[in-house]
Amino acid sequence: MYRIFTCISGEHDWRLVLLACLVCFVASVVAVNIFHRAIASQARTRLIWIAIAGAAIGYGIWATHFIAMLAYEPGIPTGYSIALTALSLAAAMLLTSGGLGFAVSGSSSWHAPIGGAIIGAGIASMHYLGMWALEVPGHVAWSIDLVVASIGFGVLFGYTALAIAVRYQDRWMTTAAALLLTLAIVSHHFTAMGAVEIVPDPRLAPDALSLSPAFLAATIAGVALSVLGMSLVGVLADRRLALRTHRFEEIINQLSLARQQVEASQRELQEQKLRLDTAINHMGEGLCMFDAEKRLVVCNERYANMYRLPPELLRPGTLHRDIITHRIVSGILKGETSDSAATQRLATLNALPANEINSRVDELADGRLICVTRQPMIGGGWVATHLDVTEQRRSEAKITHMAQHDALTDLPNRVLLKERMAQALSVTGQGGPGLAVLMLDLDRFKDINDTLGHPAGDALLQAVAARLRRCVSETALIARLGGDEFAVIDFVTDPVADAGQLAEKIRTALSEALDLGHHRVLTTTSIGIAIAPRDGADSDEILRSADLALYSAKSRGRGSYRFFEPELDQLLQARRGLERDLRHALLNGEFELHYQPFINVASGETSGFEALLRWNHPQRGMIPPAKFIPLAEETGLIVPLGEWVLRTACAEAAKWPDDLKIAVNLSPAQFRSHELVPVVMRALASAGIAPQRLELEVTETAIIHDSEAVFTALGQLHDLGVRIALDDFGTGYSSLSFLQRFPFDKVKIDRSFVSELSAATDESRRIARAVVRFAVSLGKTTTAEGVETREQFDILRDDACAEVQGFHFSPPVQGARVAQMIAERAPATVEYPIVPRRVVAGAAS
Repeated sequence: MYRIFTCISGEHDWRLVLLACLVCFVASVVAVNIFHRAIASQARTRLIWIAIAGAAIGYGIWATHFIAMLAYEPGIPTGYSIALTALSLAAAMLLTSGGLGFAVSGSSSWHAPIGGAIIGAGIASMHYLGMWALEVPGHVAWSIDLVVASIGFGVLFGYTALAIAVRYQDRWMTTAAALLLTLAIVSHHFTAMGAVEIVPDPRLAPDALSLSPAFLAATIAGVALSVLGMSLVGVLADRRLALRTHRFEEIINQLSLARQQVEASQRELQEQKLRLDTAINHMGEGLCMFDAEKRLVVCNERYANMYRLPPELLRPGTLHRDIITHRIVSGILKGETSDSAATQRLATLNALPANEINSRVDELADGRLICVTRQPMIGGGWVATHLDVTEQRRSEAKITHMAQHDALTDLPNRVLLKERMAQALSVTGQGGPGLAVLMLDLDRFKDINDTLGHPAGDALLQAVAARLRRCVSETALIARLGGDEFAVIDFVTDPVADAGQLAEKIRTALSEALDLGHHRVLTTTSIGIAIAPRDGADSDEILRSADLALYSAKSRGRGSYRFFEPELDQLLQARRGLERDLRHALLNGEFELHYQPFINVASGETSGFEALLRWNHPQRGMIPPAKFIPLAEETGLIVPLGEWVLRTACAEAAKWPDDLKIAVNLSPAQFRSHELVPVVMRALASAGIAPQRLELEVTETAIIHDSEAVFTALGQLHDLGVRIALDDFGTGYSSLSFLQRFPFDKVKIDRSFVSELSAATDESRRIARAVVRFAVSLGKTTTAEGVETREQFDILRDDACAEVQGFHFSPPVQGARVAQMIAERAPATVEYPIVPRRVVAGAAS
């Protein structure tokens, strides 16, 4: 290191050393800037800039070397070989160009460092070729360690300079790269010069053709200034041109981007317009827009087709009055087709508020209904939608009709009846004629419906509706209230005469046989009549009065009519009071069971007892079953009441010997509840008696109402071991079919046939005995009810009847008396005292 310092300070002119460093730095700045320009260029242009940059830095290296050599004063004359001097310049330019080219030839991170190393090699090649060109009268000796160090300094700093130049291109990094490149050249040169030692030899002399230092100095200075100056000017000009070009390209790019955005906006607007046109033209509604001057702005195809507008009326700017006039004159709108009609129509439309939404319904000549809704726009004008509401209105009318009419007969229902009655009562209240309200109920409709099936029942109701329409005047209203209940209302001048005449006409028409296709049936009707305003002030009161009259007519006999009377209301109140008491009777423990024995004819012993329900009212006393049992069935109270009878009867039978049976009547309502089988099972389990001891008596009436459900329940009970008896045998018209479908354990002959056994006429006696003999011939246990005389008993015994029951043996008695009878356990004989005949009804009476 000392040797290098000594070389620089003692053997060099420091002024030329500074000049060499300055030339080197300027060359480095020029080269780095040209190199950056090469990086920004592409393909062939890049190669040109690489060559220029290589030439600039190569010449800078060469100039630095020889200027520094001019500053070198070895103390002996010096000269330079022309060929080697030129070769050193060429080597510097070629190797530095190669290093720069390699640095930008790839994107890998090691390309730039290797390129810098190549530049370092170029610096070393140029220096030692230049030292080889030195001609002195002596010998040149080298210090190998400093030679290696000089090459290392050149490669290291060249490596670093190019790594920075490739990665960074701002002003400070460019300056840093130039400084590092200058340091690579200067450090190499002076380290290499420190390695030189010249040994004088007077025998040697410089070549006559060698360059003198003065000439070389002038040449280097001139060329350096011109080359580096032109290179620097070229770089600066190129940078300014590149900057302007870049700005121009940015402007071009911005203009191109703006043009693309404008084109995209235009395409988007076209697409939106296309979508809008498609949406408008595919609307279910007609759409039109008019400006403040009432000129057409736009409309869709639906609007044009709806009013069959010609093309000339669809152009923007068409006057609103021309389109309206076309609709009317061409007969598209319903009504007159004159010009005056069009003028009047336009006057009506022009009078509509300009700032309010309004809607109307236009009827077209072909029957279509168009709902036009006008929506005002800001600044004047309006948008109108035209919606075809024909089907909607038809559907609404159909729904309204369905809501107000019976689906089966198409007669008005209760809702429409009350609405029309309110209107009619308003007329009557203002001094108009009276209003007659007739409530009709078909007699025995349920029997027909159950025996012939629901289709036959529906056909019957439709036939009745058709006959009612033929019976009444045009002013009358017929309604079906539900089931087989109808109502007729009409104005009457003479209430009693007119209403009675109408009722008789209806009764007669409905009494005639009705042909239902496969069946021909006879039916009658009961009619209740109320007159307004005499029998009520509103529709509910009038209907209630007519309903009371109907109830009275049915109770007096079928096929009749009756006017409302005030006392009917009293009867209704009494019935409601009885119903109210009935609801509390079970909770208050007012019911009790009486038991009537049935006797085995062969042995004369008691076989069991039938449980009969009695109601001991705290105020009214003992109420007959015939009075409260039907009411209990109508209100549904028979279900909990029947369950109480089953539990109580089974509990009482549990106190008797095991050979005695207990019989309980069942109501049709108990089968409809679907809880009969569980109720019976719970009653048997609670009492702890065998199922075989329980006999359940079912009437034909209970079976005919819902035979499938009844037979299903009876089958389940029969499988449990419970005995099933067919009660009131002979009174119905389908007993044989029931006997075929279900294996009844017992048949009970109705009391009406037993009473006829001792009738005065032979025919009655023969019919009664025939029924008894037929029942016995079925091979089942036969019990005759209502035996009240010795004669009846003798006949039943002769006809082999198995069991008898009636007042001749014992009336129904309370449970305490049953215990006494069981305790006596004496065989019953025909010598039992005859008890005076009394009417006693069973639980199902």
